[in-house]
Amino acid sequence: MLGFTAYFYKTHSMIEGAGQFKTNEILLAYLEYDFPDLRELLDKCKSFERRLHYPELGDENIEFDDLIQKAFIFYDKLDAMIEKLPPYNKLQVKRNRLYSIMNDHKELFRNDLENHGENYWPPEFYDHFYTPDFYDDLDADMYDSALRLNRQLAALTKEYRIFIEDCIRVKEIYAAFLEKLHAGKEYLDAKETADIYRFFLSEQENRLNIYARLEPSGTMSETFVPLNPEGDFVMYERYKFSTIGGFLYIDLFKGLQNHYLPRKCGLCGRYFLLEATAYSPFCTRPVKGKRGKTCRDLGHSKTYADKVNSDPILLTYTKAYKQHYARYLKKRMTQAEFREWADYALVLRQKAYDKELGFEEYEEKIRA
Repeated sequence: MLGFTAYFYKTHSMIEGAGQFKTNEILLAYLEYDFPDLRELLDKCKSFERRLHYPELGDENIEFDDLIQKAFIFYDKLDAMIEKLPPYNKLQVKRNRLYSIMNDHKELFRNDLENHGENYWPPEFYDHFYTPDFYDDLDADMYDSALRLNRQLAALTKEYRIFIEDCIRVKEIYAAFLEKLHAGKEYLDAKETADIYRFFLSEQENRLNIYARLEPSGTMSETFVPLNPEGDFVMYERYKFSTIGGFLYIDLFKGLQNHYLPRKCGLCGRYFLLEATAYSPFCTRPVKGKRGKTCRDLGHSKTYADKVNSDPILLTYTKAYKQHYARYLKKRMTQAEFREWADYALVLRQKAYDKELGFEEYEEKIRA
């Protein structure tokens, strides 16, 4: 259900049935999504993966319908969450798969606990699944059906568990890796990227859980195909992924090559996508209460202000510049005089940085 085919070319991908996406646009959506407690979801996935099988013991027999009803509710909630996330929000994801699987094997169960007569005709679809027989009492055909049921339940529960693990990997591992990539607040060259990646992998060597490492999940296969979505035929890489985790891994490294990477805005704290344009640590979302202003507008101003306030030489220069500019506006300096002073002030500032002028002497001269 959660597998799909994707085609990669330069800075975009096309997913069969879902359309075109920018490189790392889908990763951005997962980073931004407000998931419920993923660790709690993973624990429940593991519990159902362990317990959902045709009952073999007395207690399992008695409790099976109660277990399956809880599983219906749990996996329906997961389906609802998955349908909100790309690319599944554009794909026709099949809902109620567990219900369908159980009804495919309804000959193993009873829909109620009543003793019906010979003329009783069971409903087409069961809502309850009571087990009339113990595992060892099944005939050959029912035994084979029970084995097929177990295999289908194992595949289903594993698929959901891997999906939740992929989401955890995004929130914990991908986010941490991106933070290291953006620590220098600039695009990295190939060597710098490789060095950070090697160090990041070395930190994960002894982690037991695969979702705690920067690795793909599931299986994938690659071929090359010529496609012409925009006119001329070009070569696309076609991948068949069994999981979203496999896609996100390949897409991440496509983004590393092309400088299409999510990063967290230094002002609002939300993720945005850098698209190989001028590097900025701030997004372009509008700032509430600041009409016409974006995080990028205010963020760069704040960055400069922080730099000024932490640099006495620059702070002194900025104050002197404002004072002299005010004189020019009040016509106490001509334009030529202001330009002459501005050039002189830059020379003084550089001499202060080069320690050719002491700070007090620099301060006195630049304010004159």
